[in-house]
Amino acid sequence: MSTYNILLTCILIIFVFLLLSMLSFKNVIDNYFKRVNKNYIITPLIVISVILIIISFLSPYYFTKKEIGESLVFDATTGWTGDTLGGIMNPFIALAGAVLTFIAFYIQKIANDDIKNQFKIQQFESQFYEMLRLHKENINEMKISGYDSVTQERLNHRKEILEITRSHNTKIIEGRKVFVSMVVELICCYEFLELINSTWKIKHEKDDLLKLAYRIFFFGSNSDLIVSDKIEDDFIKEVKKQFKKYRKRHRDSYSRKNVFSGLNKKIELYIKYSPFTGHENRLGHYYRHLYSTVKYVVNKEKEGLITYDKSREYLKVLRSQMSNDEQLMLYYNYRIGFGKDWENEGYLTKYRMLHNLPINKVKYAEPAREHFKNFINSIKPGEGELFEWGDFEI
Repeated sequence: MSTYNILLTCILIIFVFLLLSMLSFKNVIDNYFKRVNKNYIITPLIVISVILIIISFLSPYYFTKKEIGESLVFDATTGWTGDTLGGIMNPFIALAGAVLTFIAFYIQKIANDDIKNQFKIQQFESQFYEMLRLHKENINEMKISGYDSVTQERLNHRKEILEITRSHNTKIIEGRKVFVSMVVELICCYEFLELINSTWKIKHEKDDLLKLAYRIFFFGSNSDLIVSDKIEDDFIKEVKKQFKKYRKRHRDSYSRKNVFSGLNKKIELYIKYSPFTGHENRLGHYYRHLYSTVKYVVNKEKEGLITYDKSREYLKVLRSQMSNDEQLMLYYNYRIGFGKDWENEGYLTKYRMLHNLPINKVKYAEPAREHFKNFINSIKPGEGELFEWGDFEI
């Protein structure tokens, strides 16, 4: 086999190898094209094509002369004019044509990918705003049937009180107002536990009481789920007994008996419904849907459909639908409740779902600035603060 044939065979093998390699790494190449600026690929290829065309015009001169400075000669050794020019220029022109053809197909691919991407984004936004609508419906459908006491006075012509009558009306707490009452009830749960703990023979840690308070708030004081691996059963039995008394006094007075003597302070149970009966049927569904919505947005970012900044923008829209008390309850749910998964992928910090938390209203639980101190210290300039009220105390 001649040297020329061996060279052609090697070139063919290398070409086939490169072709198979490109097919094997198709996904890698596609992902690269998605990441880089498209002009960074198209512009160099156009320049290469122009250079190849220029070389094709100069190549007959350089490939037919025998010595530097010698004029272009067409004879029996170079072939006739057409053969010489065509044989030498055609490979370069063909390469330029191949590159330009690739550019044309690549631009078409970009256009097709953009159309597909726009369609996927439309699908994503349609689903996101539907989930947002359901979130608002979940809030609007929240209702607590309660009671209220109405006092009426009958006066004589001298405006002296002749008779005082009290009537009791059914009161419905609904919508975002539910969360206002929930915050009050949860705080009172802990303050009552703190009071009971002060007279108990074995003193319990604050964090354990907070977690028990959230269980009472969430499941209700009569629930069998009021358990703790850090607190003995006798204490829990006493808690259930005392909470039953508090609830009865509040309910029998139709919420007029709403201030109790606490541990060096007053326990103000300013709610208009029977306390400590649980909110599992309201908050369970609410938090599941809220978590699913955030997870849906973050997953689309992982798939490469949207950027991190876009994820923040979409979640900002979701967060704007949450009141301050909702943010407060979300923090309590995460810190002393059942919402530990919220921070597995940084939903509360990296994606700023607690950005509007009224940090000065957090009571008894660990202060938010202190709890997220490590993340706050890792925030780089331009990334935005974790809390709208500031990440550091003034």
